[in-house]
Order: sequence, then structure tokens, then C-alpha cells
Amino acid sequence: MAFLKLILLAIVLYTCRELYNLYINYSNARKTGLKIVFSPLDPHSLLWQIGGPAMIPLLKKLPRSMTRWCRLVDMGWSWQSDDDGYRELGLNIILVCTRRNVLFSSDPESILWILQKRKDFIKPEVYESLNIYGRNVDTVNGEEWARHRKLTAPCFNERVSGFVWDESIRQANTMRDHWLSLPAGRLSNLVEDTRIVALHVLSAAGFGVSLDFHKGAREPAQGHSMSHRDALMTVLDNIIPAVIISEMPWAKPLLLGTMKRLSVALSEFRQYMDEMVVQERRNMAKEGGGSKANLISTLIRTSDDAKAEGVNSAVRLTDDEIKGNIFIFNLAGHDTTANTLAYAFAMLALYPEIQDWIMEEITTVLGSESHPEYEKAYPRLKRIQALMYETLRFYGPVPTIPRGVSAPSLPLRISSSSQDNNDPSTLIIPPNTSIQMSLHACHMNPTLYPSPKLFNPSRWIESPSSSSSLDEEVLLPHPLGFQPWSLGPRICPGMKFAQVEFAAVMATVLRKVRVAPASKSEGAGARQAWEEVYGAARDSKLNGPTLSMNRPADLYLRVEER
Repeated sequence: MAFLKLILLAIVLYTCRELYNLYINYSNARKTGLKIVFSPLDPHSLLWQIGGPAMIPLLKKLPRSMTRWCRLVDMGWSWQSDDDGYRELGLNIILVCTRRNVLFSSDPESILWILQKRKDFIKPEVYESLNIYGRNVDTVNGEEWARHRKLTAPCFNERVSGFVWDESIRQANTMRDHWLSLPAGRLSNLVEDTRIVALHVLSAAGFGVSLDFHKGAREPAQGHSMSHRDALMTVLDNIIPAVIISEMPWAKPLLLGTMKRLSVALSEFRQYMDEMVVQERRNMAKEGGGSKANLISTLIRTSDDAKAEGVNSAVRLTDDEIKGNIFIFNLAGHDTTANTLAYAFAMLALYPEIQDWIMEEITTVLGSESHPEYEKAYPRLKRIQALMYETLRFYGPVPTIPRGVSAPSLPLRISSSSQDNNDPSTLIIPPNTSIQMSLHACHMNPTLYPSPKLFNPSRWIESPSSSSSLDEEVLLPHPLGFQPWSLGPRICPGMKFAQVEFAAVMATVLRKVRVAPASKSEGAGARQAWEEVYGAARDSKLNGPTLSMNRPADLYLRVEER
């Protein structure tokens, strides 16, 4: 009986503490004047990260008034609802939990403010999950970030962009010829193919390893049981279980089925990276330290030079940090670009008039050149860049970005809620508050993008007059509220890498190929094919760390030679 009383007392004390914390957080949140939503769960807790995806479909069957909180804590909420929730509650909303408050924002003024102040608004602990192989430029803060940024920035330069262009054309030529050889021109593995192209471009321009489209990263290398591609994708698609497994090495012998395969993938990809580093150092030694235009050689050279010059060892990267950055390059430079290419091809199939508009530019810029020069062709492919921007506006790889607050009571610039005064104002962020920036909701704001649910790449192009030539067209700068590569000091260093790759692949494929919707069912009509492609693209969610299609095998295209 005494033991039961102790348990009951512990439950009462715990409940009282949680209610007290909830009251304090609520009192702090009220001072902001923003709309408040209560949540019984912390969206940043490990418990929710693991169990949330399974719980959300069940919770959403309850009445909306009871489950508004679960729509906020769902990391894919911004993607699924566009900006509907923010139009209902305001551009800035506070979620009140027992452990913390979370400020959700689709306010372009607030997002710009946050992203420009890296020392005030820091990467939160959730990013530690990406340190599986070592700390890296994407996960660290403060002076450690400055060190990583200084040593990784030289990896992204015009020489590397030239390599990206050339290898993208080579891979895209082979992929296009493969598409044209398909029976009846029916393409059923679009996402698979764009993933291979993106990974092979990264392998060549990033790591100096040239691979064949038909084999390459699909096949295990000597001494491996999994291919480079399979090992990487298994880790990326199961990032949270991968984090747990990496922190519990003692449990590996006990794993079965999918978790055992994930454990093997973690080890296999580490081995691939170890081999890359060792081989690159051998190559550099043979060449007498000669310069090579790829990411890994620049990363190793920059770090080793700092050590050789007698600079304090804190300035260089350890081998684990080199591997950590290689992993983040794979994550940011492979999966995101591959998905953007796949979504763009699907959109061009759905909207043939946009495909014709893009083709007009490709014909003018490339002419009959079999391998156009990067310096001459890339800057003129403005409509293709507009296609990429519009695809990212609709299908940005990261619908939301979390941030922590480095000190209490920081100011936050917000758009005015007054209809008579459009000037931005400032609020003080309450103590114990983290931030969630809803990028996709911002991209669907009708104030920023007229007719935001209309896929319209021409919104990014300005022409002096209706009679202007293509070369007179201007690619408009990113407006306030467009941040698929983030903004400010921590803007994605591989942005140009992705833009060049996208342009080269799209131009190379489309100059000889036309894509159209196709159906899984033989003999289906054009309308059914259109609806199936549209449905497969829209049926997307956060699979792993980035947005991707849930049913990529259900997306069929018809490929025709021009």
C-alpha cells in the first residue's frame, strides 16, 4: 500500500509540475499578442519524432477543433496545408507545450530576420542527428561553424561548376538515350533515374569518380555488400532510426530485418567515405599536390594546408569532420536535386505549353552544338532557371526549417497585422521558445505570388516588350519570402552546383525528347494519365529529411523523340 501511495504521489507531483510549466509558458506566450495553440506534445522531442508519423493519421480523424495542435507539430503540415492555417490564425503563431513554446512563422519579414542573424538564431539540437559520420558545416554553430564554412567554401567555385556542367551533360545524354529505347516510350522509373544522375554527377564533380549511368553506383564496389547508392539512400530514407542505431552500437547484433539492413548501410557508407578519403590522398600524393576541381580534393587540401602552414589545429578539419561534410554534401547535393529534377519533368509533362516555352529557349541557346560550353550556354538558360525556381516554390525539399534562440528575450521583426499600417514591427520572443519557419506556406502566400497555386515559371521572367529577343529577357531576383536554399550567412553553399546541374540535365534531355503523361493502365485515356501523374506528384511528404513522392513507381511518363 505504501508503495502505491508513493507512485500516486509521484504522478501527482509530475502532473503539477507539467501544469505549472504549461502555465508559465502560456503566460509568456500571451505577452506576444499572437494566436495561441495548445499542444500536449513537444514537436521537437525524440518521442514525437519517432512515434509522431504513426500517430498523426489517427489524430487527424478527430474533429478539427481537437487536433489543430497535431497539424502544427506535423513537420509536413506546411506542405499539406499550403498557407491555409496561417491565413486562419496569422502569419505568426505560438504553440504552447509543457516543455517549451514553439513560434511557427510563414512571415517573410520574420524569416528574413531570422536567417540573417545566425548568431542569434542557431541550428537546434535536432540537427545533431545529421552528425552520424562527423560534425559538419550544416549542423554546427558559432565559431565552429565559421571554421567549417571557411574550409568548405573553396569547394564550390567556377571550376567545380564547369565539372558539374560537363558531367551532367554526359549523364543526361545516357539517361535520355535509355528513355528513348524503352518499349512504347513508357517511362516508369523517373525518380530512380534522376537519383542515379544526381548521384553520378556528385561522384564525378564532387569526388572525382566517374560512373556509368547503367551500372555505376547501382552496383556494389569491390569489398562491399551494398552499392554506394543503396547504402546512401537506405540511410537517408531512415534518418531517425539511423541516428538511434549509430548511438547504440552494442545493439547491432540484435537487429533484424529492415533495421539490420540499415545497420549494414551505415557501415557500408562509412567504408565508401573512408575509401574516398584514402584514395584522394593517394592521388594528391602522386600528382605532387596538383590542384583538382572536385569537392573532396579541395576539402582535404584546404584542411591539410592549414595544418602544414602551422596554423592552429582548430582551423583544420579532422578526418571525421571531413567525412561528416562529405555526408552532408551527399544529402544536400544528391537527394534534393534528384527530386527537383523529377518534379520538374512531371510538371512539364502536365503542362505542354510550358514545355514548348522552355524548348524555345533551348533551341535558341544550344542550336546544333552537341556539347555546349558552360561559360557560354549556362548564363543564357534563364527560362530553365525559372522552371527550377517555380518547381522549388511548389516542391521545395525542406517545407519547414527549425531554429533555436541563443539568448532570452531576442527581438523578432514581424509584418504588421494592422490593415492601415503595412510597416513591420517588432516583438520580443518569450523565454524557452524555439522557432519553426514554414517555407512552403510562405511560397504559397498570394500577397507574394499572385495565383500561387498556378504552376507558372514565367512569373520569374521579365521581358522589356513583347517583341524582345530571348537574350533581352531578365531572370528576376528572388523576392522576399523565397528561400529554398535558405538565406543570409548560412545560405546553401551548393546552390550554384544544383542550379548548373539542373540546367544541364533539362537542356540536354529536352532538346531531343518530349515528355507527356502516361497511365499505369494500358489503353487509358489522356485525362486519366494526366490525373495519375498529377496525383503521384502531389502525393508527397517528408520521407527522411526531405520532401519526396510517396508513390514514385506510380508516376508514368510517355517519352517521344522530337
